[in-house]
Order: sequence, then structure tokens, then C-alpha cells
Amino acid sequence: MDRDTDTTAKRILVVEDDTVVRTSLTRILERAGFDVVAVAEYGRARDLVEAELFHALITDLDLPDGTGLDLLESVRHLRPGMRSILITGYGCSAIRKQAFELEHVAYFEKPFDPRELLAALD
Repeated sequence: MDRDTDTTAKRILVVEDDTVVRTSLTRILERAGFDVVAVAEYGRARDLVEAELFHALITDLDLPDGTGLDLLESVRHLRPGMRSILITGYGCSAIRKQAFELEHVAYFEKPFDPRELLAALD
């Protein structure tokens, strides 16, 4: 494995506008050995995905300047094959269906089991 791949293998981008949830996710992921970059906005996340390499993206559905589904669609075009996880407190079958239609996407409704989230990243 080359150096870039090794470094990228553990980098996770977390996009969550709720400070408590964002901080909790960051702590869980860091304890599991991931290098976490956490932001609150769609626009900032899209810029990061375009400029940097990440193993995976974890995004909330509702963001102040866009949606997690829009971000997942951007990731699909910018970084094909990058794993993505959509989390939401407002789950419904239509959103779940949209998420599953995108490649490499897992879906979790809040509250979720952190162990299941970590398993989805493996």
C-alpha cells in the first residue's frame, strides 16, 4: 500500500450541523482510529471532497445550505467509489430509497448504534 492510500484509508469527512452530534461522531470515530475532518455545511464539505482525499463521508440529511442527498450525488461524481453514509433524524422510505439508489451509500436513522456505523465503514 502506498503512502497516499495508507493516509486516506483512515480519513473520514463528517458533515453534521448539530454541534453535539458532530462532536459525538468525531469522538467515536477518533477512538476507532480514524482521522476526522468535521464540518457543518454542505458547501464546505463539497469543497473538501473536491480538494482532498477521504476514505468515507458521513453526512446528515438536513444541512443549512443544502442536503445530504445533494452532497452524496456530488461525491458520486467527484469521487466515484468513495463510501458514504447518510444519517437522519427524519427517516422515511422515500429518503432511504434515494440513498440506496446512489452507489456505496449506507443509511442510518438517529439514534443509531455506533458499532453499526463503524461496521459500515469497514
